[in-house]
Amino acid sequence: MNYYIIPAAILITVIVTVIFSLISKRPFSGLWFFFLIIFLITWAGHLWITPFGPVALGLSWGPLFLVSMFFSFLILTIVPPIPLHKKNEAKNEEDGPLIAMGMFFWIIIILLILSIIFGYYKSPNIIV
Repeated sequence: MNYYIIPAAILITVIVTVIFSLISKRPFSGLWFFFLIIFLITWAGHLWITPFGPVALGLSWGPLFLVSMFFSFLILTIVPPIPLHKKNEAKNEEDGPLIAMGMFFWIIIILLILSIIFGYYKSPNIIV
């Protein structure tokens, strides 16, 4: 079992999160959710994608970078920016889109955790 998968996924996720937080014009309140989703996607992607690219510490870094960058762009295009409201301005918007995004978040988290579990299960030489 390669013990560098999780630290490498955390390192790549931190780098991608910092880059996208500096580039995007979004508030930092949802940065932890972005970090969690990209971390789980990077970890699951390394388990399911055939390794390619440079190998360091017994770990192929190509799938980690490609998966994290692809899904970071995908998340930034799917999630709408949060409009900034003035304190005196009343919010007359419905809560429907927020509830839908919350359900989407938890469904994605559950599917990613299942993907990681099955990724270790399918690997014959990895002992959990």
